[in-house]
Amino acid sequence: MSNWQYIVLLGAVVVVFGLLLPRRKQPAAAQAVNNMEVSLEQFMENMEQDNRELTALIVQSQEEARAKAQRSEARLADLERKYSALEQLLEQQKAAAVSMPIALVPPAMAASPAPPVPAALLEEPEELEEPAPSAKQTIQQRYPNLFELHQQGRSIEAIAKKMNMNKGEVQLILQLAKQEEGTRV
Repeated sequence: MSNWQYIVLLGAVVVVFGLLLPRRKQPAAAQAVNNMEVSLEQFMENMEQDNRELTALIVQSQEEARAKAQRSEARLADLERKYSALEQLLEQQKAAAVSMPIALVPPAMAASPAPPVPAALLEEPEELEEPAPSAKQTIQQRYPNLFELHQQGRSIEAIAKKMNMNKGEVQLILQLAKQEEGTRV
């Protein structure tokens, strides 16, 4: 055999080998593409489910906000009605006091208290958030657990986490307590 025959034979072997080699790798590439498609579909389904849950949560929070706003508006309207009724009652009492001369007021009437205010006007609204703390109560009395943790040497972050408060809120309470102690001294 001559050299050119060896070259042709070698070229034919390379071509056959080259044709067989990519055919083996094609199924692996197709499997990789298939796996990628399945992964993307699962990811898309998860994203859609998360999106639905988030949308439901947003709708629920909007409904709660609307309900709270309606309660607040109803409470405000009730308070305005009571305020106007009390203003009218005060105006009537002022008008009655101005129209009666002081000398003509009998002593029994002068010593008597003002007419009673209707009980419906004095009732507190049903939905009070929390009663206002008395002016005599100190900050340390309002937050005993917070100051106990602070005296134990806990950090502001640990106190905030334990008390379910913000760090800024804890810092503010501690600063107000220091100011309160300074004004008492």
